[in-house]
Amino acid sequence: MARLASSSLGLALLALLVASASASAAAEAHYVLSLDVDYDAGTYEGTLTVTWENPASEPIQEVFFRLYPNAATLYAGASVEILDARVGDTPVDTALYVDDTVLWVPLPQPLSPAQTASVTLAFRGRASLRLDAPPPVTHEYGILTKTPYALVLTSFYPLLAPYLAEGWALDPVGGIGDALFSEASSYEVTLRVDRRPTPIASGFLVDAAQDGDAVVYRFLADHARDFSLVLVSDGRVPHGTSVDGLSVRVWFGPGHTTAANRALEQARAAVALDRDLIGPLPYDEIDIVEVPLQHIGGVELTGLILLSETYTVTPYDPFFDILVSHEVAHEWFYAAVGNDPVEAPWLDEGLATYLSNVFLAEIVSPTAAAAERDRWARSAALASSAHPEIPVTAPLYDFPDSTTYSALAYSGAAYELEGIRRLIGDEAFFAALSSYYRTSLFSIATPLDLRQSLEAACGCAIDGALFPGPEVP
Repeated sequence: MARLASSSLGLALLALLVASASASAAAEAHYVLSLDVDYDAGTYEGTLTVTWENPASEPIQEVFFRLYPNAATLYAGASVEILDARVGDTPVDTALYVDDTVLWVPLPQPLSPAQTASVTLAFRGRASLRLDAPPPVTHEYGILTKTPYALVLTSFYPLLAPYLAEGWALDPVGGIGDALFSEASSYEVTLRVDRRPTPIASGFLVDAAQDGDAVVYRFLADHARDFSLVLVSDGRVPHGTSVDGLSVRVWFGPGHTTAANRALEQARAAVALDRDLIGPLPYDEIDIVEVPLQHIGGVELTGLILLSETYTVTPYDPFFDILVSHEVAHEWFYAAVGNDPVEAPWLDEGLATYLSNVFLAEIVSPTAAAAERDRWARSAALASSAHPEIPVTAPLYDFPDSTTYSALAYSGAAYELEGIRRLIGDEAFFAALSSYYRTSLFSIATPLDLRQSLEAACGCAIDGALFPGPEVP
């Protein structure tokens, strides 16, 4: 396998990557978020100012935000409400669409291409409450939830919708897969909460100051797809390490020391492997937090990974290695390089699944990796037999259930990537992933971007299940 020769080379490459991407990402939005959290109630109020450039080639007269907590599927029981909206200093009337998950904000004056505007939104919201067992039987993942010892806040504030070639991305929130879809942006966040919980967040902590019975924290995050936050009050402390200056910390509950140490060991190894194969991450920290998720094993966020406590009781189970390495890989393919999780969910899920198998082969056991690849083939074949009309590259809304989705967008896509690797060889395959990462850093990539990197690396045509038909310029 192709690896970087030294950590100094990795750091030099990181500087080059960020400098190059920053030049092309000058239009990143900037979020200034002030947040007041009632930890016990699981509620929050805040003010958000987003400054961004018109990315279109023509003037626009409206802008859209996503209000994901209002989705009655993945966020059941949670909600967010807009209290006030202003464009610059001008108050504006807004409207809700797509099951109240899309906020329409009219602009008082047309915004020319590359012209900058600021929208300020006052909002309040609440997490779903899960204060007794057993948890409710819903599709809710637990990613915006209050439990007796934790408050998980993801996608909890108004997020600027991505503007793509075909227009604003405003897909409904389904009952499976990932909903969060956003551009890389910079964040300044002020959080006020009482002194009991410890905040674990995207980005890095700048400072903390006591304010009466509360503490005011300030966070910064650059090139982030999201700002996410977990507040914990069970006295947990982090287990930490560093990989070439990147801090990796694991926050598991009391009594889960063995699992925390195992997760840290595997996360450190996965970060080092993915860095060598693909390129260094442009972030300072990765925090891995144990929370009581439902229906899923883990969730990727920018610099923050949620792992389900269901799996921490068996830290030496092979799936634990897969879970940790899969979510770590998403820091490259979700956070650093984005893609549309509704129209092309296989793009990041297939890559993360494949890289978790590379991790198994290189770090854990080649035998375990081979067994997992066999499982991919069986799972994908079974799903394809039941649903021959659904390709592995299908959009999220074409999958009838989570089992079919996982079998095709995860296992099926990873199986196809393995076939491409065998076809073009290790050197070309990993050179292509590195090129795809480097050229797509901080952007929203497409399957065509990956195909072009693969074909450039091998000097050949790539087709098949992932890239049917001839390449389209």
